[in-house]
Amino acid sequence: MIKHLLLVLFFCLCLETVSAQNGNFSFVFMTDMHLRPDPVVEKAFNKVVQRIAQLKPDFVLSGGDQIFDIMRGNRAKGDSLFTYYLTQTRRFKVPVYNCVGNHDLFGIYEESPEDSSHPDYKLGMFKRYFGAPYYSFNHKGWHFIVLNVLDVDNYKYIGRVDEGQLKWIKNDLSSVKPETPVVVVAHIPLVTTYHDLHPPQNGYLSQPPVSNRNEVLTLFKDHNLKFVLQGHIHWFEDLHIAGKTHYITGGAIAGRPSWRGNTHGSRGFLRFNVSGSDATYEFVSYEDKD
Repeated sequence: MIKHLLLVLFFCLCLETVSAQNGNFSFVFMTDMHLRPDPVVEKAFNKVVQRIAQLKPDFVLSGGDQIFDIMRGNRAKGDSLFTYYLTQTRRFKVPVYNCVGNHDLFGIYEESPEDSSHPDYKLGMFKRYFGAPYYSFNHKGWHFIVLNVLDVDNYKYIGRVDEGQLKWIKNDLSSVKPETPVVVVAHIPLVTTYHDLHPPQNGYLSQPPVSNRNEVLTLFKDHNLKFVLQGHIHWFEDLHIAGKTHYITGGAIAGRPSWRGNTHGSRGFLRFNVSGSDATYEFVSYEDKD
């Protein structure tokens, strides 16, 4: 009798473990917030906070450009902006996972009063506030990888994943089962149609926006890469490639041009609903709610 009860208890515990690992959940992906203490920005972001509270996600993924802007340096300004961002996003009352955006890089422009010898240079300030610029985490049977696809060359930001991070990705995936659903977050898009439809004035780009994106994506070829969530261009698109991976550029909280218009569609974010190994999403325009 006791043995039977122990077996039943063990079976129930196993079911609870499986349920916890593969249960239903939701999360939000938002990008390009460009937060700064400005009445226009604050009024709009209050609507974002209200919508998040209504949706009750498990967590929020930020696709970069949390603030605007520290590329021209000024440590006091940078500290003020990141502190402001943290104050605002704590209002979500759920974990927020942040990705590095170009506007989050400190002092990279030539006119910056701080140079490359400053401890906050480039990624230094981001690390002080958020920790590692690339990392991964698991949630209920899904694996999430937040990348840093930004580097600096000749006082300009460029899209590139450095060698150390490529090795880290390979090592991280070595402990992920091939069937595990994977989500990648990157600020500059790895795959996008934007420059096909809006080519630069001097012609098409000579390489992808992230120059070594093929090398990055090759690392995922034997894995269940469900979504690559992207930002930067304030543009919404969903490219479902080879019937396997959705490359979604998630629009922008700040619109385009930033906080002055909505050239490429409504300001908003994406809400994902996950059930087991499947997920659906919807674009949520917070401007629809007064």
